[in-house]
Amino acid sequence: MDVVSLGPLLMPSRGLIGIAALLVALAVGAALGHGRRVRIVDRLMAMALVGGLAARLVFVATYAPLYIDAPLAILDIRDRGFSPWGGVAGLLLYAAVAGWRVRAARIPLAGALAAGALTLIIGTAGLQAVTPAHQPMPSTALARIDDTSTTLTELKRQAPDKPMVVNLWASWCGPCRREMPMLARYQAEHQAVTVVFVNEDDAVSAMHQFLRQTDLSLSNALIDARHALADALAIPGYPTTLFYDADGRLVRRHTGLLSQATLAHGVNQAAR
Repeated sequence: MDVVSLGPLLMPSRGLIGIAALLVALAVGAALGHGRRVRIVDRLMAMALVGGLAARLVFVATYAPLYIDAPLAILDIRDRGFSPWGGVAGLLLYAAVAGWRVRAARIPLAGALAAGALTLIIGTAGLQAVTPAHQPMPSTALARIDDTSTTLTELKRQAPDKPMVVNLWASWCGPCRREMPMLARYQAEHQAVTVVFVNEDDAVSAMHQFLRQTDLSLSNALIDARHALADALAIPGYPTTLFYDADGRLVRRHTGLLSQATLAHGVNQAAR
């Protein structure tokens, strides 16, 4: 379960767990810091900021070549490109420095870190418990533009040794339209990965019109007019990108806008 629907909003599941962990840490830190004359809540907020910044910077550094041509993309965190280990390192470093400088802050910071970590562990374990492990690829029938049909499993059999990226999109979806040229370039430049585009919500004529207007040339452009694939995979919104490994197992799903770096990150996970 990559995201949670909150009315019209889609929130990353792990982001909500992180917010819950921060709130628990703040509550525990404030309780332990009471009467110690130390501004523990301010330090905890600063620690969270440092951790988030470190997580982003480590991710960006990992995929630095992909940010060279578009450095402003570093600031666009909508792609959810963060390194968990970078965030943990930033949190621990800040806590160590703050605890070393202010003795009275040591116990509240340690207690807050422990409470936040426990919340993260419990929340992540719960998320994994309700998320199917290595969900198999559906065999849902999908239409081609030429009115023939195929399935993801059939495309996978044609390239058995390649990971597969499946992008579910619609022409009315703004983020879908923004990421489509990048995905089209990736498909053309990376023959070792099978990239499939599955259009949702559009008629064949609307899809043809969109491709003509945008001058996009897409291989494996399919149509799921009845939302059968989206329903089978419980897709909450568009764009949603699925990453399958060479054995056809779903190893990652990303709902929302992709960047070059998050696309590469997903493919790397599928290729392991």
